[in-house]
Order: sequence, then C-alpha cells, then structure tokens
Amino acid sequence: MANQYKGEIKGSLGGQDRTFRLTFDSIVNIENRTGKSIMDIANNLAMNKYSMKDLVIVLHEALLGAGNKVVQNAVGDMVIRTGIIKVGALAGEVLGTIFTGESKEEDSPLVQGENEQQNTQSSNT
Repeated sequence: MANQYKGEIKGSLGGQDRTFRLTFDSIVNIENRTGKSIMDIANNLAMNKYSMKDLVIVLHEALLGAGNKVVQNAVGDMVIRTGIIKVGALAGEVLGTIFTGESKEEDSPLVQGENEQQNTQSSNT
C-alpha cells in the first residue's frame, strides 16, 4: 500500500499495481544515469518529448526507492507491455511527488484528529 505521507504513489506497470517513491539518492541516480537534470526530465515529460531510456530509468529508480527488487531490463519489458503513453503519464506522476514534497507522518489529518482532545462536557453543568 502506498503511503502518500512518505511521497509514495501507486501505479500500474506491467499489468500489476506497484509502489513508487523517489528518494534523494534515486533523484541523483536519475540525473547521473540520464546526464540530464531532474527539471529537464520533468519538462520533457510535460511536453511529451521523452525517451524510452528516461522512462525506464525514472521508473526503475522509483521502484527501487520504494523498496522493490527489480532490474532495469525487467522495467523496460514492463514499459513495453504497458505502453509508452501510459508510462509517460505514470513517470510524470512519480516525478510530480518531488515537487510537492512529502508530508511527515504527524502531518496526517488522521493523526492530527487523534491528537486533539475534544471537550464534550456541556457548559450548562
């Protein structure tokens, strides 16, 4: 299950729902492996000017960042099975998580509600 408060997202790749997460290390690896800045990759995705190599690298690193054990060639096969247009949208969603930032667990609206003490005593007593 993807935890949005940790910057994880769920997406379908290769016929299965998978969890993706970009970490600092994975972002640096993406830049090193592609020879492009993360902003250039994001802009290219937004303009539908991306390469298969970039898609595979982004998704491979995001799968690894979420704790999945997968090799790059397997991700390439998943991209082909899924379709490049669908995968381009997924890669854009994955990259979008780094621009909005991740929330701390204590920022969860559920946790905040649990930590607030409700005064239920009537003021008439």
